[in-house]
Amino acid sequence: MAGLTNAESAATLDARFPTTGATDHIAWSANGTSETGSLARTAIGATGWASATNADPSVKANANALTSAAASAGVTVTHFAIFTASSGGTQRTDWTALAASRALSTGDQLTVASSALSITLT
Repeated sequence: MAGLTNAESAATLDARFPTTGATDHIAWSANGTSETGSLARTAIGATGWASATNADPSVKANANALTSAAASAGVTVTHFAIFTASSGGTQRTDWTALAASRALSTGDQLTVASSALSITLT
């Protein structure tokens, strides 16, 4: 069975994760299997997604730097996943490892650079 073309992969990612009007939230994990209770989800923002690349794999990434709320307890964040809401909602992606884990103390905020969080489609 044939796969999607590069252009179709990019179009699919752009349709599912739009560059305007996005309502997704980033959840954080300390173990790669569940969400930590120490760090609230971070809104991607209405213009938070960059256009997907027309490549194999097609990549969709955050367009802007993101900063979380303050951690309610110490935690080492290792993974992220994308959800449809600030709490509850539907998990849209698998847990994905960060390029480097981040140790946070109570009150610290997690900041990720633009293009640091990505989704791929081959």
